[in-house]
Amino acid sequence: MGGTTNTGLLAYALARAGHKVTCYDADESLQLAAWQRDVTDFPCQVHVADTPAFAETIYPDMDHSGINLVDAGHAENHPDIVDSILEVADLVIVTVSPTKPDYERLTKPERGTTLAKVIRRSGALRPSGLPPTTYVLLNRCQANSGNPKKYAGLLRDGGKSGKDPKWTVLSTRIPRREKIADAVGAPCDVPERKAPYDALVTELTKLGHLPAVGGTA
Repeated sequence: MGGTTNTGLLAYALARAGHKVTCYDADESLQLAAWQRDVTDFPCQVHVADTPAFAETIYPDMDHSGINLVDAGHAENHPDIVDSILEVADLVIVTVSPTKPDYERLTKPERGTTLAKVIRRSGALRPSGLPPTTYVLLNRCQANSGNPKKYAGLLRDGGKSGKDPKWTVLSTRIPRREKIADAVGAPCDVPERKAPYDALVTELTKLGHLPAVGGTA
């Protein structure tokens, strides 16, 4: 899951829901690891994991009886790390703001390979031969703006032409809130940092990607 803020606040929400959670910081900025270090209420351990050998050296030692969240940076900045994560990921959540720059960065980057192609080609390295299940999470959604609906439609439909890759967009939307924007390195002690991520956990559970608490993975 890209986006340190979203990864961290999702970890809090998963813990509130009763899940056993562990985080892995595979972004070279290591902001998630610093967040866990700097606050007393962070819900789980964060392991430093910014290595292109993620699949070989990190994944085998994970506790697969719980939920393992990986905070990955932008694929164009360190594609070798992202490629290795995609070899073993069960689920990928791509965070996108409903704006033209973010949409174009995802669908038509100025440099590098599109993320859709990066994810698709990872199937060749996976035992199933298929890429991991992937969703888009709309992030920083402005209240009363039509952009979330507009860009969700473009992503689902393959752009205006219908020829771009088609994405599955989660119905949960993360709102644009100052308390969320300032969450990294701070406690999760205000409702604004909780409700959207509790809704995300509920949606992922209904989709079958999270076990019911007390059930089996």
